Amino acid sequence: PSALSGQAAAQLPHVSVMLSGAVDTRTASHNETIDGAFRTLAIQISRPLFNVRGMHVAWLGEIMPAMLVTAGAPPSRVPTPLTNPAEANDPRRLERYAIRDSYGVGFAPLGAEAAFSVSEKMHVLFNVTSGVAWFSRVVPYGKATQANFTVAPGLFLERRIGGRQALAVGYQLHHLSNASMGGANPGMNSHIFSVRASKLR
Repeated sequence: PSALSGQAAAQLPHVSVMLSGAVDTRTASHNETIDGAFRTLAIQISRPLFNVRGMHVAWLGEIMPAMLVTAGAPPSRVPTPLTNPAEANDPRRLERYAIRDSYGVGFAPLGAEAAFSVSEKMHVLFNVTSGVAWFSRVVPYGKATQANFTVAPGLFLERRIGGRQALAVGYQLHHLSNASMGGANPGMNSHIFSVRASKLR
């Protein structure tokens, strides 16, 4: 049928396209401001799992075919001949601290989404995705690596549009880090606002 109740819509599988952009980027290690950016295009798939007292819980997976990160070291973390002569005097190593663009892709198969019906057409969504990402340069800087682990909890407000479409807007805290695989783990936290368009299957 073309018309679905809010309860029924929350229990249907979703295929979604989401655009995200950061309003603030910081180091995960010291919460220092990075003069950067974080933008992603993501494709999400959800599949209902179970219901608990009006809360609809679904598995949520995500593929990010296009990621753009602008990142570098805060000024206090850039090596100098006094603090770290080995890196400060090596142009190739020093370049890893400069503000620069990195392009990447990501895959986050470990996720979940909980939906609460506010009205016939409105839902509040709590979700989290977790996975890996690979970038063309190290992110965010220095001894960080091109490969990173990611986790992104989020809060969204979703409204049904038409019979089987939905539009959601929300906030995510996107964290990426390398678990010290590169010898250090500055990591990066991005405060992100997202817009998601979904097709209910």
